[in-house]
Amino acid sequence: MWGYFNFEFKQFFTNKKNIAVFALLTFVTIFYVFKLAPAYDPIEKVDYDEIEARYLTREEFLDSMFGKNLSEYHDSVQYAVSIFDFLNPYDEQRLQALDDGNLRKYVVATRDWYFYTNVYTYRNDLLAYNPRYYMDDRRFAEDEAYYAYLEQFQRYDAYKRVWYDLTIEILEQRTALQTLERLLKGPLPYIILIATLLLTIDIVTKDRRHPSILKGFPIADWKRLFVKACIGLIGSMLLWIPIIVGLLIVGFQFGFGNFDLPVPVYGYDMIANEEGKFVYMSMGMFLFRCFLLLAAWMVVVVSAVLLCSILLRQELLNMVVGALLIFGERFYTSRGVGYFWNVEYYPTSYVQVGNIVSKYQNFYFTSKGLHDVLGLKLLLISAVILFVFKLLISLSNRFRLIK
Repeated sequence: MWGYFNFEFKQFFTNKKNIAVFALLTFVTIFYVFKLAPAYDPIEKVDYDEIEARYLTREEFLDSMFGKNLSEYHDSVQYAVSIFDFLNPYDEQRLQALDDGNLRKYVVATRDWYFYTNVYTYRNDLLAYNPRYYMDDRRFAEDEAYYAYLEQFQRYDAYKRVWYDLTIEILEQRTALQTLERLLKGPLPYIILIATLLLTIDIVTKDRRHPSILKGFPIADWKRLFVKACIGLIGSMLLWIPIIVGLLIVGFQFGFGNFDLPVPVYGYDMIANEEGKFVYMSMGMFLFRCFLLLAAWMVVVVSAVLLCSILLRQELLNMVVGALLIFGERFYTSRGVGYFWNVEYYPTSYVQVGNIVSKYQNFYFTSKGLHDVLGLKLLLISAVILFVFKLLISLSNRFRLIK
């Protein structure tokens, strides 16, 4: 069996398609590291000019209304005076902290600024969030901004008590670990799973090209499938090598961060039984839980490809089945769908691992049930079912791997 493992290992890593997959992923990583990461422009950032412009505009308005009888003006003017008079001191403190280079003082003032600005702005026709929130998905822009401000409040609240030195890169989430956090909440899970699918799509069907050689390994079909599954998973894990190298380069550019950095978690959870509240977990715990969920997905994808390769014997059909698994969520994904459907019981709901662990999907779907532990259980159960079917079919003479 060891000889067969070595044979499959060599076949897998000398396969031109697989070499192309690794090369393409490496190219994408290099492009991201040197082009996209430096150009990252978050909506919520440490922008002195923006804070100053808002502060001076409101201060000029307050000065113009000083000493006047507000009862003679429209109610909206009175309302603006009361709000600006309350919020402007926080912007003044933020500017003073940046002038002094005191980021801990800046964090304290910014924490309060996000909290009270959100209280006054959400569902208020007279005030609006940052205009950039309204550029896409306008119908739900205010809800997205509400979520973002609550998240920022929780993040800055955690920064008040940290043991490490704060930097602008940490506050703007530019460090290597925070970049990985953002990617796990974005396209990275899809990239990894698609690459896994491409690596393993022909791991069984390729055997038809050299049946005489394989007959020289007198082992049972289920053992062959087990070896192929192990090789596929090893190859999938190695996809992280170019990504990790890319993150190291980002770390040298903007800092590495540390595993105690806070990651806000939406409060639709057993930890905080109140909607609209946030808690936070450490970066280390967030990444660990994301990797567990992503590893379970890799097992499911590899198992599904092996099963389909036995039954269908067509690489194109393997691709279709794998794509349906990875992108199945897209068929029912929409805001608030969790109110009508129990989406937490669909394994396909757990592809966006970063958004699952941070509970953003709970906010998006309006569901209390989505949880990475439940997702892990569903995926492992799916993998076991696929394995059992694969084992039973491999024992049948009708579905021999080599004929």
